[in-house]
Amino acid sequence: MAQLSKLLILSAAYGEGHQQAAYAVRDALSLQSPETEVVIVDFVRMVHPLLDSVARYCYLKSVQFAPLLWDWFYKGTSNLSPSSMIQKKLNSVGIHALERLLTESNPDVVLSTFPIPAGVVSFLKQLRRTQVPLATIITDHAIHSQWIHPLTTRYFVGSDHVRQGLIRRGTSRSNISVTGIPIRPAFDAAYDRKSLQEKYGLDKNLPTVLVMGGAYGIMGDINLICEELFNYPKPVQVIVVTGRNDRMKAQIDGLVANAKQTVKVYGFTQDVHELMGVSDIVLTKAGGLTISEALAMELPMLLYRPIPGQEVQNADYLVSAGVAVLAETRPQVTDALRDLLVENPQKREKMRHMTRLIRRRNAAGKIAAELMNMADAVEVQAQYSFPG
Repeated sequence: MAQLSKLLILSAAYGEGHQQAAYAVRDALSLQSPETEVVIVDFVRMVHPLLDSVARYCYLKSVQFAPLLWDWFYKGTSNLSPSSMIQKKLNSVGIHALERLLTESNPDVVLSTFPIPAGVVSFLKQLRRTQVPLATIITDHAIHSQWIHPLTTRYFVGSDHVRQGLIRRGTSRSNISVTGIPIRPAFDAAYDRKSLQEKYGLDKNLPTVLVMGGAYGIMGDINLICEELFNYPKPVQVIVVTGRNDRMKAQIDGLVANAKQTVKVYGFTQDVHELMGVSDIVLTKAGGLTISEALAMELPMLLYRPIPGQEVQNADYLVSAGVAVLAETRPQVTDALRDLLVENPQKREKMRHMTRLIRRRNAAGKIAAELMNMADAVEVQAQYSFPG
């Protein structure tokens, strides 16, 4: 039986989900196969650090201040033919640097948690410059052509919704595993809600709202929403996580002194699982990582102004599954919170029940096990038919 001696994971720091998926698989593999060497490479930074900095800056600013521009780009690249000139250009980004990396590291399997390097590895395989098995983790509940590439050995997806979307685009059923999106094991672990409430100084008899602005704290109007929550007419408790946005945290901290409610404010924290564990609903963006963590914690979601593109598709999936409510304006946020926390708590409990029907536990462990099997298998070219 072949052994998975080395796994190369290609990721990128655009949002938190791509890298966290890589870390979760690495940690799961270290438990199942301690002898396996796992190398995680930030693909865009490897191509060029300046390119990485500029591209990340443009991405964050576009989704924050020009979401329609990002929507135009996202939709414009969502249905590219593999043979199109634009797709060939995208598949050539950093191709020489990646080929050198593959030659020098000689991995048994390559796992991509970001779409661009998956396309580059696929292109190298088409050119017969590598035959390494390629697996891809799709980190959203969204269907987009940049995730789908010929000669991909295995796709790991978060839901049957994504599986069906891949099949409609020509991917063989046998090449898709519905594992869930990998997250840290802390979100799958049992917890004592009462003990956590005591730890964080929360009243067990009052509902708790968790507000999360994403890893970079860029959820629009978060300060105005918090100001309204801090002065909510009914007794509630509010936890705010601003991520790495220190400026936003300072703004929210400045509102706490005049708050009528119990308020806890945190920046970037590794204890999100505990904060979710004491909460009754999370008000958040619709990023793939946060929604996967919320599903694992059986936490109903109120999704505010999802970013056009993958977040809109994530929100559509969650709303249709009955685990989330969508709000596009601040008055809609207020109305939804009043409904779910005060007037109709049974609706909130039904949403919590629905999370149990679609959540996928131990995604990272399942992916790790399949990656080890890939190292033992004789690679067969993935069956793929291009849309006509």
